[in-house]
Amino acid sequence: MNSRSKEIIEEAISQGRWTWLEIDNNSNSLYLEFENLKLSSQPIYDNSYRGELAIRFGQNIYFALFFNKKEDLNFLRFNEDYMNQLLESDEFITDRFPYFYQEFLKPITKFKFQDYDYLNEIKGRYNHKKDLADNRDDNKIFDFLLSFECEDIAIAVGGDFLNCFNDFESLNDDEIKRVSNNWILYYMDYWNKKGTEKEYEVDLLCEEFPLK
Repeated sequence: MNSRSKEIIEEAISQGRWTWLEIDNNSNSLYLEFENLKLSSQPIYDNSYRGELAIRFGQNIYFALFFNKKEDLNFLRFNEDYMNQLLESDEFITDRFPYFYQEFLKPITKFKFQDYDYLNEIKGRYNHKKDLADNRDDNKIFDFLLSFECEDIAIAVGGDFLNCFNDFESLNDDEIKRVSNNWILYYMDYWNKKGTEKEYEVDLLCEEFPLK
């Protein structure tokens, strides 16, 4: 993934929502899915689009949560006994659940690739850190880092392989540019039709930056 693709995804997801987490210890892979993004695999003709993107990390995977109080982790839907056991030990969730999947809805406030300065900022802003998965080798180094914040938590994810998917199809750099351009064309059309009989229903992503 080139730097422009990373910039496109950073901008899109920084205003989106994190919707699910999947960790498969058997295949040493981890998936995150996001929606409400300025991305679309198809041309947009109305604003019922979901703007989805999934990111997969493979091999040498690592997943850490930063939080201030235990209740911030309720979105994972663990029972209280297991949550206490997890937070009071060095146990990973993959020790009990080799395959873990959970859906939720967490608005994103900031999202960065390969930014260790940002990760250090995160470490300084939260009282607690919990590693939920760690398949790193002895040198604890991975090739790709993703860090992001929601309203009450922060996430760090690492792995040696990174792929992006839209509608279950892997996206290369050209395709990432294409799905971004689809949304930009819709954004232009949204504002060109504003105030006419053909105007779209209100789209908050478009309304954030009015076309001048």
